Amino acid sequence: MRDTMERAIRRSGLVLPRPVFPDAPDEASADIPLARTGSTPRAPIVTAASVTVLALLAFLSSLYVARAVILPVVVAILASFVLRGPVRRLRRLGIREPLGAGIIVLGFVFVVVTAIGLLSGPAISWADRAPQALSDVERKVRKVTRPMTRWIATAQRVEEMASVATPTGGKAAPVVVSATRASWATRAFGGAVSLAVAGLTVTFLTYFLLASGDLFMRKLVKVLPFNADRQGVPRKISDEVELAIARYLRTTLFINIGLGIATWGLLLLLGMPNAGLWGSMAAMLNFIPYLGALLTTAVLTVAAIAVFESVSSALLVPAAFLLLNLIESNLVTPTLLGRQFPLNTVAIFIGLMLWGFVWGVPGAILAVPIMVTLKILCDRVPSLRPFGEFLGQ
Repeated sequence: MRDTMERAIRRSGLVLPRPVFPDAPDEASADIPLARTGSTPRAPIVTAASVTVLALLAFLSSLYVARAVILPVVVAILASFVLRGPVRRLRRLGIREPLGAGIIVLGFVFVVVTAIGLLSGPAISWADRAPQALSDVERKVRKVTRPMTRWIATAQRVEEMASVATPTGGKAAPVVVSATRASWATRAFGGAVSLAVAGLTVTFLTYFLLASGDLFMRKLVKVLPFNADRQGVPRKISDEVELAIARYLRTTLFINIGLGIATWGLLLLLGMPNAGLWGSMAAMLNFIPYLGALLTTAVLTVAAIAVFESVSSALLVPAAFLLLNLIESNLVTPTLLGRQFPLNTVAIFIGLMLWGFVWGVPGAILAVPIMVTLKILCDRVPSLRPFGEFLGQ
């Protein structure tokens, strides 16, 4: 009966749908390779990469928008790493953390305020006479470059002839440039009031971080993505990270202070006025690799030409600083730091651009300490070691 019905259906030309069984494999496509089915096995990888990039961009945008809040917090955390050692020494002498932290923070604030008070007078004086100093520099440099004046005048005449020969012949609209330039402190914090608030925030937050002992680091390590199978691993990692970061930051701080003192003494020997101001500037800008030394050299060159009558005598000032910087970067720093915290050049350059773009000059100064902190942390957290490998040599 079934065979008769099938023959009748075939003679009529009708095609019945084939039954589909959910658990049975499709015979027509069972032997087709995955590449021929049109599926995209790499789609989850592309999606994850896209989400990661978007999350990174959102994170950087948040850092830029909330820099007035986040930047003081970062400065306070780094300051707590530097000052943790003295607080622990006071603890061994019987002084508890809250009292010891108060003593250390007040002493640190006193040193900073005293230094600012001593340097504010020379800095304001140089800022007031900056226009006249720049005029003097231009006059002295013009004497040296007088043979090139004829070539410059010729180029200007050629440019004027080309502008006259243009079909329009009209004068270009003057470009109005605002003479008011916000300082880096204004761009970073939003004004004098915000700068004062940021200073108080750094002071109080540093005190709370020091008074709480190692609570912050232990909490931070606990929330990081790593497998703590053994008891006590979070505390061990927090102690190692804190010790390594504090050692690096203190060593770098002492190196830069030493460079500032050496610059101050050398400029005094050369007869440069306000040598303490330039030594402090050299110590601060030395936190910025490569660019800090170049910027210090440029500023010292302009200031020395404005002070000394002879350009050749003025050039001794930047030459002396370059000599000190070469000694510091090639002998002192490798000897004291060694290769304990190596960062590759590409990572340093990218970090300078990134943090300089996000936070301006303060970000450029804090770029290397932040990156070294991240590398030390990543080297001791198994799931973050690939990122630490990327930052290292």
